[in-house]
Amino acid sequence: MEGSVTGLNLLALNVGSTTLKGATYALEYSDLNAQPRLLECSRAEIQAGAEPQELLTLLLEALPEPAQRPDVVVHRIVHGGNLCGGHELDAAISAELEALAPLAPLHQPAALTVARAAGRRWPQSRHGVAFDTSFHASLAPWSRRLPIPTDWDALGVRRYGFHGLAFASALREVVAQDATILHGPAVFAHLGGGCSVCAVKDGVSRDTTMSLTPLGGVPGPTRSGDLDPGVLLYMLRQNGGDVNATERRLFHAGGLAGIAGHGDMRVLLPDSEPSAQLAVELFTVRIAQSIAAMATGINGLNHLVFSGGIGHRAALVRAQIVARLEWLGLALDTDLNNAGATRIDARTGPGIWSVAVDEERELAESALVWL
Repeated sequence: MEGSVTGLNLLALNVGSTTLKGATYALEYSDLNAQPRLLECSRAEIQAGAEPQELLTLLLEALPEPAQRPDVVVHRIVHGGNLCGGHELDAAISAELEALAPLAPLHQPAALTVARAAGRRWPQSRHGVAFDTSFHASLAPWSRRLPIPTDWDALGVRRYGFHGLAFASALREVVAQDATILHGPAVFAHLGGGCSVCAVKDGVSRDTTMSLTPLGGVPGPTRSGDLDPGVLLYMLRQNGGDVNATERRLFHAGGLAGIAGHGDMRVLLPDSEPSAQLAVELFTVRIAQSIAAMATGINGLNHLVFSGGIGHRAALVRAQIVARLEWLGLALDTDLNNAGATRIDARTGPGIWSVAVDEERELAESALVWL
């Protein structure tokens, strides 16, 4: 059937640990046998905290062009386990995702609660999910397998990786300007409320710093990142084996906050207090070390891509990280970096990029697989 067919609309819902982001899209078909084009209509972000139905109401009120009756609703799910790509949400997938909730306690329960609320609010709509873990389905075997007993591995204790929608979006942004990133080694550093670094070879993920849960890898504003396992054993013995209390501390009182009392990089950078400066130094050193480690696993580095609230907005953090990696041939153009340009290298070595990611767009794109 030829001609323009319009009318379908899509709502992408991105539940974070403290916010709910939403974006609406129109699906435009020039041919019903072809994949539709996505046309963004509006987007908004609100603070989480309200009960789910009220949260959806507040989001719809915040959207300039709300989808009061969306034909399609797509939800970001942090942990998909072994599920990959976009999926229409059904009872079996819901049960599988519920079982993974303990592995992503800040995000998974909240996202699934909102998904259930959306299902009740719009029962005639088609509902789907996309996973942050999907981008890392291509991890190298030496990255996927953890050095643990075989029976633990059989239980699914392995590296999954996270921030996949953000990494996919960052890759899409750079490809639009320089498609050579799809050929050869690149390292992505997503630095925000959660932080992780990813090694990409020929356009696919091969290694990443986060592992079984979003708690591992590099330190973040409030998350500890990797620790000697003995630290956990020691602290569990010290606090009488209270796993929940230990988990809360690692997620909410670790990382930069554990050193300086809070994890707001905007406040830490100009703060002359020794604890603030130590937090910034530790953060930039650990990120630089992880970038070098990721490059080692994929035999080089042709591009370095920064994203996330810190990675994209904090020029000084980027400068401090790159300064520790000059031996890899990395060199910033200081003026471009300070001006917030997209490409910020000095054109004498690997490309260095600073990009804003659009996870909602990636969610919408994922729905085209099953619509």
